[in-house]
Amino acid sequence: MKTAGNFQSLTLRAVPEGRVVHPGTPLALIEGPLALAQLLETALLNHLTYPTLIATKAARIKESGQRQLLLEFGLRRAQGLAANAGARAALIGGADFTSNVGLSHALGLPPKGTHAHSLIQVFLALGLSEMDAFRAVAQEYPDDCILLVDTLNTLESGLPNAIRVFEELKRDGHQPIGIRLDSGDLAYLSIHAAKQLDAAGFPATKIVLSNQLDELVIWQILTQIGAEAPRYGMDADSIINRLVYGVGTSLITSAGDSALDGVYKLTALHADGIWQPTLKLSETSSKTTNPGHKALWRIYDDRGNATADLITLSSENPNPAEGIVLQHPTDPHKVRQLAPGICTRVEPLLQDIQRDGRLPAAMPDLPEIRRQRDADLAVLDPGIKRLLTPHRYHVSLSQSLWELKQSLIASSGNPKGD
Repeated sequence: MKTAGNFQSLTLRAVPEGRVVHPGTPLALIEGPLALAQLLETALLNHLTYPTLIATKAARIKESGQRQLLLEFGLRRAQGLAANAGARAALIGGADFTSNVGLSHALGLPPKGTHAHSLIQVFLALGLSEMDAFRAVAQEYPDDCILLVDTLNTLESGLPNAIRVFEELKRDGHQPIGIRLDSGDLAYLSIHAAKQLDAAGFPATKIVLSNQLDELVIWQILTQIGAEAPRYGMDADSIINRLVYGVGTSLITSAGDSALDGVYKLTALHADGIWQPTLKLSETSSKTTNPGHKALWRIYDDRGNATADLITLSSENPNPAEGIVLQHPTDPHKVRQLAPGICTRVEPLLQDIQRDGRLPAAMPDLPEIRRQRDADLAVLDPGIKRLLTPHRYHVSLSQSLWELKQSLIASSGNPKGD
């Protein structure tokens, strides 16, 4: 942070949207007048931590569902206006579409959802039938027909009636999209729904699952389908490949981990023409800050996979040809040596988002952000993406940054830093 200047001297460098980030890395660096930079703290953390949290949850759910179609259904359960920020973050992290109509329109995406149970209840209250309700939906959406089949009895009423409507659509030259299951044993019902749909000549019809789903529930559903499908003469993979997941509450609230504890710290002060490093000490060594004006790099190994993120001083430029030393942020005995040839590429992660009060000429659109997300996920080892007890990805300090940190700790009169 600088001690003098005005708004036009404000600079923001950050990891771009869509990039995979890891605990302990600086997501954003602010340079500017001290008072202005301090005023940004709450707003910046608010705009960074919640969307990052939801994007991460969406990525976990997408991976657990074997990257099948994922729909964000959380508008009714979101915290007010956070619904829009959360849905957008979900679309970045892994959701393919959202039921949020307004946000979909703003982003140029078609909203995706289904009719409600109340539609069928209205028809029943008027002396009509579930079949009449399904036909009304099919008449209105002949090429986008998804029928919710669990209002009365899924396998004995809803599904047979849906199949009859699908046959009528097919005779008229339309292709039904699918059914939705919103209650009961979703794995068991998926198997038997697929069996009935296949027998009726609809092997490609989708099965949309909803009702309190999250990554672990989806994982359990797929495990159960894998175990039970053969008992009923069904191929588990063919069922799993037709599933679509509509996830609401657990996604938009990141249930299970409902907050991301981002922090905003002063690490350097620009005075007398140079950056003066600053340090915040803590009795918890992991909360002692990394001082100085810094940069962030991603290191790729000889397989092309991301093997570590390295935090350095901004004056450093890691060179794979010379080898790289990775120092654990808090443990002096944990040092990893990357000899020349082991790491093949070093990529800077922080980019200018705003410099001297000006934005770049163009910001990436959603498809470009998603392509970057997919590229980053593809170069992560599978163990890092495990839902439970994942392998710890290395976030390290350069030797120079480590030595600077230790010298500041020693000069503070607290040589252990704890």
